[in-house]
Amino acid sequence: MDTAIFHLIWLVLYWYYMEQAGEQEKGKGKRTLGFLLTAGMLVLSLWVPAFLIWLLVMAVMLLYDLFFDQEPFKRQWLRILLPGIVVAVCSLFPEKAAQLHGLVVLVFLLLLAKKRESLSTGGGALTAVIYLLLSAFLWAVNDPAWVEMEKGLRTALLWGGVLVEILLFLVVEGTLYTYKKGFEFRTEQLRKELMEHQYEEIKSVYMDMRGWRHDYHNHMQVMKAQLAMGNLAKIRDYLDALEKELDRVDTLVKSGNLMVDAILNSKLTLARRQGISINCKARIPEKISVEDVDLCVILGNLMDNALEACRMIGEKERFLRIYMTVNKSQLYLSIQNSAKAEPDFDERNYITKKRGNHGLGMKRVQAAVEKYHGYLNLANESGIFAAEVTMPVVCKYQDTFY
Repeated sequence: MDTAIFHLIWLVLYWYYMEQAGEQEKGKGKRTLGFLLTAGMLVLSLWVPAFLIWLLVMAVMLLYDLFFDQEPFKRQWLRILLPGIVVAVCSLFPEKAAQLHGLVVLVFLLLLAKKRESLSTGGGALTAVIYLLLSAFLWAVNDPAWVEMEKGLRTALLWGGVLVEILLFLVVEGTLYTYKKGFEFRTEQLRKELMEHQYEEIKSVYMDMRGWRHDYHNHMQVMKAQLAMGNLAKIRDYLDALEKELDRVDTLVKSGNLMVDAILNSKLTLARRQGISINCKARIPEKISVEDVDLCVILGNLMDNALEACRMIGEKERFLRIYMTVNKSQLYLSIQNSAKAEPDFDERNYITKKRGNHGLGMKRVQAAVEKYHGYLNLANESGIFAAEVTMPVVCKYQDTFY
């Protein structure tokens, strides 16, 4: 069989993999020029060993990624070299290209699935078994010592097996791609709902504060009237009632960051109303390199989960501890809350066992943290659940806070 066709298929797979695995800057001209350059190199394989040509192709891929990929190069170079090395090694056996084709396709497929984190271990194992069986079938068909048949039938079976391998790749990859797009659509809807939810909570706290200020003069007039009549006991009762009302609208946290203050104060106000013991320390620069939307997703979802966990147990046992700071350009967030002894939580997938937006919200937190190349750590012990987030950030006014 013509190995040039396999080299072309592998090159197309390579470029598709580059497009999907990284965050390439958009531009048809860049892609077309890069593809034509590497395709032209394959022509040289007529005179130069294909293995050396594929080494040159990998070099071009690395340079292309270095200049045009938005992800850090240190996170990309290995995932670019790995499939290239597999293809280069397979090119050493041109007479076995049809039998090795399934291995090449499988490597690209599994790497894409790993990047998307949308193929289960069982699904990946089943896909690998199918490709290995197809490869074994092609190996047997191409070996006259195993199977005796006419040359035309042998060729038809070989191309048929190769076609099945390609179709399987398209089916699995198409399914994973569709799932990814569906997940992005759902998370975008969730993000909008979350922002609206946060807005309503913040608006509620703000309206309480505005209403209290509006009634301030009325309160003063009432107390002056009581004072004029010498009713000190009634003034004392009135002040006690005002103090309770003021506690309801008090600003609990002043971290230095407007968005963090807005989210924490709205959530902690709700926590106080639910009888949750609160311990919160937060000190964040006024401006950091984390978008407000992402801060809202991370902090809002984790706080919502903590409040929900507290509501599941007795009021006397409820507590919530929050610590948030920036230290040496690292944002650190720790949220600890009381919880049931056996929470409904699947730590491996960072989602609850519940259906609906709750589990999707936790996935959104993970995605937002990874967007800034940070880490999300979740752990639970008997009666306590802890969430930790660490992310590298850039602070504009960091000197003000340290």
